[in-house]
Amino acid sequence: MPILPMGASLSQRAIHRAYSFTLEANSARQIARIENVPPSMIPVLQEMSFHSIHKETEYLYETDALIKLEGDRYKSKRAAYNHLIRNHPTAELQPYRSTHLTGCLALHESWQEERRKRFHDEIYRAMLEDSWHAHHTALINYEKLGLIGRVVLIGDVVKGYTFGYPLNSGIFCILFEVTDLRVRGLAQFIFREFCREQAAYRWINTMDDSGLENLKRVKLSYRPAKQLPSYNLFRP
Repeated sequence: MPILPMGASLSQRAIHRAYSFTLEANSARQIARIENVPPSMIPVLQEMSFHSIHKETEYLYETDALIKLEGDRYKSKRAAYNHLIRNHPTAELQPYRSTHLTGCLALHESWQEERRKRFHDEIYRAMLEDSWHAHHTALINYEKLGLIGRVVLIGDVVKGYTFGYPLNSGIFCILFEVTDLRVRGLAQFIFREFCREQAAYRWINTMDDSGLENLKRVKLSYRPAKQLPSYNLFRP
């Protein structure tokens, strides 16, 4: 179960029924689990005989800090951003439209191939394949899913895209970001400009790092204000 059963309130009955279904549906019952449980909900589930293990950490940043990039801790980010501005003055963040679909899919394919060449871990490569399906679904159904998308065009070519959504009145979540890895400063540019558009939200949540050390390093390099743990719960 990727998340707890949702509703107006936490229902032990709903959790019990959903977990029972998970046990019945899996031939390997030991893999049955509820993922991404916040610490505040663990006591309730422990009363239901669930055990918890730490799974992931989500990264929460002050939006204003990501917009300003002030101080020595952001020196390299500013340098990369400024390099993009100097060398690609026409680069522009634009709202994603369905007409950008083909360009975004082509970019994801080339990005995926570059990642395969750089990283040979089989689990990472399997995650790349999974990302194709997730991104494809978001790019096509972004309006139905309530997602906000942006693209970066350089010379009328899609060189980057990113999607997110407001979690609540104070937090904006950035789900994913893909850029042309050959363009220096593009990742810093699209991230900063997308955050700039979310200035009304106090916090930016960039989700977790999927257990990938390279992604963890990048997220830590932006100096998160908070790291939010999440847990997996299971019954022995």
